[in-house]
Amino acid sequence: MLTNPICNKKIRLHIIWGLVFSFLVAGCFEKEKEDHLVTIEWEGRQAKGIIIPVKLLPGISYNSIEQLVHIQLANSDTPILGEYKIIEKVLIFRPLIPFTRGLKYEVRLSNKLLSEIEIPSGNTHDAPEVMAIYPTSDTVPLNLLKIYIAFSKPMQEGQSLNNIVVIKNGKDTIPSVFLDLQPELWNKERTMLTLWLDPGRIKRDLQPNKKMGLPLEQGSGYQIVVRQNWRDTEGDSLAVAGYKDFIVGLWDSLSPAPGRWTIHTPKARSGELLKIDLHEPLDYLLLKNTVRIVDNKGNVINGVIETEAKERVLNFIPSVTWSPGYYTLEIESRLEDLAGNNLNRLFDKDLTRKSTGAPKEIYKRSFHIQ
Repeated sequence: MLTNPICNKKIRLHIIWGLVFSFLVAGCFEKEKEDHLVTIEWEGRQAKGIIIPVKLLPGISYNSIEQLVHIQLANSDTPILGEYKIIEKVLIFRPLIPFTRGLKYEVRLSNKLLSEIEIPSGNTHDAPEVMAIYPTSDTVPLNLLKIYIAFSKPMQEGQSLNNIVVIKNGKDTIPSVFLDLQPELWNKERTMLTLWLDPGRIKRDLQPNKKMGLPLEQGSGYQIVVRQNWRDTEGDSLAVAGYKDFIVGLWDSLSPAPGRWTIHTPKARSGELLKIDLHEPLDYLLLKNTVRIVDNKGNVINGVIETEAKERVLNFIPSVTWSPGYYTLEIESRLEDLAGNNLNRLFDKDLTRKSTGAPKEIYKRSFHIQ
């Protein structure tokens, strides 16, 4: 069969232009579709905001946005607090508290559902964990003052009292154990939370103590539970719940005594650690921030402080090898035991009794490395 090459060429051109036109139409359709989609604004793995095309908000002025456009949890009637910004052709809503992964949110215009969007669940391998709960000791004093919770990732603030439960003797949930502090006491990285047991209930001459008694009961067993649904700043919940069991012992009415500590010195010209036996558990965070080593010229020795034996032993790991000579262990007087007794005074001090000695800012112990 004979074919006309000119006709074949025309047919091929028609097909090519037809495909190009189809792609252009499809692209315009997808672009038009995107212009009408509510999407998530991401910053790393954190859902930072919700992006709403202004085409979905006809006739709304900038001044009326907060009154007419609301973002809320699905099946909730309470709008989420946050900031609204118009950038080019989109409205961006950024909440005060990051969106929670795995939850659905509604975008409402004049109280009518405009769109629903779900924040994807995170990778479980990246989920935050409870790394430790201090004190790690199995027995705490009756007048225990503070508890620290260490996390592997920065956590959402303002959630502690909703996500921490104290159970007594395996059956009773104990309310009002911790002081409700706003803002909460976090470190700069938001990975370490400080919880205070109510000081007003611990100081025996104050009204909260007289009305409610001590937060803990001697001889009883307690369990602290950190609920799994506590989320980090990226919206991921804890991989597993955190637990800490302890028994309440006697009242602690003695201040820490550095003069009784046992110092185990390393060998000169070695990088061995300096081990100090404290003979009692002391405050974990204060141990890491109130103790330093100084050489005979007054220079602070650089190194890292770690604890072991349930905060009964302090280890100093030097960044350089030890030179032979005399050194001084300096301890700030604000160092406390688990009951809040520091080097100068007791936490529950009887103000009617006179002090027996002048307070110091720094306590010192000398030792020799050879």
